[in-house]
Amino acid sequence: MSGGNIPSAMVENKKVCIIAYDGLCTLEYSIAIEIFALPRPEYTPWYDCQIVAADNKPIRGLGNIFIDAEKNLEQLSDADLIIIPGWRGVDRFVPPDLKQALLKANQRGARIASICLGVFVLAACGLLDKHKVATHWKFVDALRERFPDVFVDPNVLYIDSGDILTSAGSAAGIDLCLHIVRTDFGVERANEVARRLVVPAYKDDGQSQFIVRSVGREYKGNVAKLMDVIREELGQDWNIGRMADVCNTSPRTLQRKFRDATGLSPHAWITRERVELVKELLETTDLNIEQIAGVAGLKTPETLRHHFKRVTGTCPTKFRSKFNPDGRAWVQKHHRV
Repeated sequence: MSGGNIPSAMVENKKVCIIAYDGLCTLEYSIAIEIFALPRPEYTPWYDCQIVAADNKPIRGLGNIFIDAEKNLEQLSDADLIIIPGWRGVDRFVPPDLKQALLKANQRGARIASICLGVFVLAACGLLDKHKVATHWKFVDALRERFPDVFVDPNVLYIDSGDILTSAGSAAGIDLCLHIVRTDFGVERANEVARRLVVPAYKDDGQSQFIVRSVGREYKGNVAKLMDVIREELGQDWNIGRMADVCNTSPRTLQRKFRDATGLSPHAWITRERVELVKELLETTDLNIEQIAGVAGLKTPETLRHHFKRVTGTCPTKFRSKFNPDGRAWVQKHHRV
């Protein structure tokens, strides 16, 4: 398992501190634990994760789950990444020592990520003034009312502002955490983690969901067999007759079974898979747009751009410049991608 292409300079594990406190949301806490604290010996480098107590008392999450956090806020002094799960309430007091530790961490360049109501902690620290942020849709008005200098976008899953990252409610924390993995260690490794979680590997900041290689759903029988064959040969022509032959069935029966299984027509599914392959190639190679169109079976750059924009809501140039740092010089020279 390759785990993605890791830059040669990236040889040390990244220290992650997950803040724990009485009354925290156990789902959002568990998301951070699953992605950053679960041992993954096959990945080098990876994350060193610490659970840091924000309260000097026993910590009990929702559902009467007790959390044993042996580390204190001093751990934040050299953390690369700090995760704040959902706070205990929109109007609950944020302890001064937690504020001070977060402010110091931010000043020295640590990234701080909040999930759902964790954004209220960052806002209380003054770290979000004039920033655009995400939070749970139910608490958008409360955040705006309490912190009028914070710009709240209710329509996105997460927002990455560099040193500050915020996500919408609950399960959107998965998307944010996978985005962090992708930023730190590349698309392949993030997608491997997503597959283990059996969730889609979302790619962007919530405006569009960039799913790589359809990891979110299991299929069975002839439809699954056909999908596997097509994925291995996306560059070839796939008409309904050829697909029906693979499944040893009639075109009409295939159309029905395929739609029942996926919610899509075979043609729509193949187009989506081709766009997903285009994303992967844009991110992991320096192939030009014409070469990628051929590999993905989209034939021409114009066809590729059309389907890419329709499926993702963005253009190949923007996608590549954001998710393939090594390809930025190439994009500047070939600005029509």
